[in-house]
Amino acid sequence: MSNCSRHLLRSAIVAIVSISATAPSGHAQVGHPPGSSPYRDLRSKYQVSLTGGYSWGTGGKVEVGPARGRFGGMRFDLHLAGPGAVQLGVNVGDFDRLLLDPSQAPDARVLGTAKQSIIMVDAGLNLVLTGAKTWYGFAPYAGASLGLALGGDVPAADTLSVFKFSTKFLVGPQIGFRWFPIERISLRFEARDVIWRLTYPNQFFDPPANALDDDPVLDARFNKPTQWTHNPMFLVSVGWAFGR
Repeated sequence: MSNCSRHLLRSAIVAIVSISATAPSGHAQVGHPPGSSPYRDLRSKYQVSLTGGYSWGTGGKVEVGPARGRFGGMRFDLHLAGPGAVQLGVNVGDFDRLLLDPSQAPDARVLGTAKQSIIMVDAGLNLVLTGAKTWYGFAPYAGASLGLALGGDVPAADTLSVFKFSTKFLVGPQIGFRWFPIERISLRFEARDVIWRLTYPNQFFDPPANALDDDPVLDARFNKPTQWTHNPMFLVSVGWAFGR
């Protein structure tokens, strides 16, 4: 697990412990007149949001996978009974990707960078740490999501690089909070680690066809043909809550 993933999980644990200490209960609100309590009921069951964010991915060992880039989309949330909440999201983005020609010598194989378009479709389950209430308008949560990343086309030079990013399974943890300045409108801030697996072509492990005495892109003695990569992402959304 990467340092970023460990940091996200550590932050989630700290948040759970901190918020649990002030979670709304019968004892927590003793002494608060109803009008002055910091807790407010989350009366709306559904929420639709517009989202936008940025990815700080690495692209894998040789940076041929999708890495940094912006994305945006929509999200639907369903608050279940108690602290549970289900999410469905669709985001589309353009991510930087390195293009390599494995048939060339190391000093000549970098073809440049390209934009890889990706559609990310995911579903997740979150634990709302304040339950069915907000605390001073805040509703922090922690959870995880899974789904698919669908890769689009890149420039013609990609045919020389051999590597392809098509359809990938994605999974990862997330933490965040919603803030309700008014009852039906909220702002969401979320950090997540999106994890997917890259598959490197056989040509990356073979001596370059145009320079047989040089090293391949990847040394088979120390590298596997697949690699799970971590893509830290941060997103912001504006949502409208409705329903009872």
